[in-house]
Amino acid sequence: MKEPRVLLVDDERFFLDLQQEFLADSPVRIITAQSGREALDMVRRDRPGIVYLDLRMPELDGTACCSTIKNDPDIRDTPVVMVVSEGKPRDRELCLDAGCNGIISKPLDRIQFLSVGRRLFPAIERRQPRHPFSALAFFRVRETGFHGTVADISLGGAYIACRCDLSADEDIRLGFLLGDAGVVECRARVAWMNQGGARPRKSLPDGFGVQFQSMEPPHQEVVRQIVARLG
Repeated sequence: MKEPRVLLVDDERFFLDLQQEFLADSPVRIITAQSGREALDMVRRDRPGIVYLDLRMPELDGTACCSTIKNDPDIRDTPVVMVVSEGKPRDRELCLDAGCNGIISKPLDRIQFLSVGRRLFPAIERRQPRHPFSALAFFRVRETGFHGTVADISLGGAYIACRCDLSADEDIRLGFLLGDAGVVECRARVAWMNQGGARPRKSLPDGFGVQFQSMEPPHQEVVRQIVARLG
């Protein structure tokens, strides 16, 4: 059976590396391109199962590349996810007009990246192992500040040991202290609660799991290096 392929297209190496980290647990072969023209050639030659395509590309921009794919009978069924900058609705309109199958925004969010991808290409794996870790955490909920401890961490989230009045799906502003790397901050979503005598994971201290959201690229890189070292 042919190994499933994912084509990542971006002219910046940082974003290609980050997306490859997101796909580390997926049983796929990752191929990359750094121009729209190169991407189009690879879609025709390698027949990837999905393409993540940055809008702003040299030689052939993302919308032109996507439109060409969707108008070619041989490759038009290839799912294309366009990657745009946050806060630019006109860019989203251009991508939809080009016929894309999905849109995600920078700064790249792992959960969004994998969820959109898995909807279009089931070989993409959303789960990711977490690693035991210890760091001071601080976060703000409804204008109230709290402190806790990071008990484990992954590229996409962490477990925070702390007793506080929270509920699943609540948004918080999270920061944690990573030694010489300084403070890493991001918006986060409470994914699950684990508090009290009936908590589902009694092996963990009272606390909650979070999914990182809207983390800036330099902070993503710090987390990536930590997870790579722990793994």
